[in-house]
Amino acid sequence: MASRKQQKEAARAAREQAVAQLTVAQQRRRTRLLQLGGVVVAVIAVAVALIVVSSSGGGTPKSVLTRPQANGAYYSPTAARAEVKRTLGGIAQAGNRLGDPHAPVTITEYGDLVCPVCAYLAATTLPQIIDRLVRTGKAQLVYKAADTASSYANQSAFVTDEAGVLSAGLQRKAWDYILLVYDEQPQTIAGQHAEDVAYVTPAYMQSRAQQIPGLDLVRWQTNLGNPAVIAQVKAEAAAAATDAPHGTPAVIVSGPKGRVTYDANGQLSVVPTVGQLQTLISQVS
Repeated sequence: MASRKQQKEAARAAREQAVAQLTVAQQRRRTRLLQLGGVVVAVIAVAVALIVVSSSGGGTPKSVLTRPQANGAYYSPTAARAEVKRTLGGIAQAGNRLGDPHAPVTITEYGDLVCPVCAYLAATTLPQIIDRLVRTGKAQLVYKAADTASSYANQSAFVTDEAGVLSAGLQRKAWDYILLVYDEQPQTIAGQHAEDVAYVTPAYMQSRAQQIPGLDLVRWQTNLGNPAVIAQVKAEAAAAATDAPHGTPAVIVSGPKGRVTYDANGQLSVVPTVGQLQTLISQVS
């Protein structure tokens, strides 16, 4: 049996290969101008993940910024805030749910806030899911925690890190927190893979939370230690062993006709297209 270290290295290699394949699959480049606070910020963007749009209909995924920041984050803090506002504006939230609780379909994502492929999903497919399916009332989106990439260097911070989501959710801002953390997620720190660095600290978490408009920061900090919040994170992580056996991100679609997991056999790209998810939705609707 492979050692824990060998298992971790194999998991990392699989995630890095997935990201490399998705990036190579998209060759188009364009320039995107963002006017923020009166300042025009020119950035180069690559239209990511044309990931072979299937005949089931996938559409063209949104472009993502080329990582211009020193730590490799997708967006600068200013651009991240603008992107999150654009993506979530006008959509109801409650707890870890985004969208209409009565929507006929539920899309559940198991994620790890330090997982780089989860950040890739958040920068590519998730905004499309939100625009096309959640905003239109066809589906609700639920986030749950799974301890995967955190195990490299941040496992001791995993529960508190994910509690940040649920604590923000108590103020109906969980998805603001999720997307901000992913958009600004560091990929490298001092030349090392960020996963190999214990960078998730109270200051790091607060730096994200304080960017969310209207979030009561003191209340958010207090609820990081809320026993109910901690218990929910642990319950989600335990359920992930069954629901997300191939790591994060894991996407599950459920509806009137049942429940289906994207790439249940672990043989496809770890980041699904909207078209692939719509195919799953048709199976459960």
